[in-house]
Amino acid sequence: MHTDIDFTNPPRRRTGALAIIRNESGAVLMVQKSYKGGSFGLPGGCANEDEPPHRAFTREVQEETGLTLAPGRLLVVHYMSRNPETGATEGLNLVWDGGTVSSESQIILPAPAPGEEPELTSYRFVPLDEVHELAASYTALRINAAVGVLSASHLPTAYLVDG
Repeated sequence: MHTDIDFTNPPRRRTGALAIIRNESGAVLMVQKSYKGGSFGLPGGCANEDEPPHRAFTREVQEETGLTLAPGRLLVVHYMSRNPETGATEGLNLVWDGGTVSSESQIILPAPAPGEEPELTSYRFVPLDEVHELAASYTALRINAAVGVLSASHLPTAYLVDG
């Protein structure tokens, strides 16, 4: 019997719910995150305690973009180990298809709380061949895997480990 870790004493993990949202030309919606040195990432974020990831997807996408979307097909499950440099706990990032929206869609970034810096500073639709220039390598990996799964309906959900 495992006494140090079991279902009553699990290790701490986070669950991320992220969206691949594309425009008519296939460019991916990315948001610039002030807390990650200005790098761009996918809209979404961490699920709250006792919040199912698919609900976190809808909540986070709405908070970060103003778009009300339901998650489509689960495209990527990305395991990320603990990062002692940043303090991030290990976790799973789930990337769902957020569908296609018009380039003219109104994207509304969240307003900062009084006296605080904004969480997100800008957004843009990024062509796939430019994603690696704006995003961390693990984000580019997620995006490329997700778009690959989207482009071939016979492919299963991609499973990635770290970067």
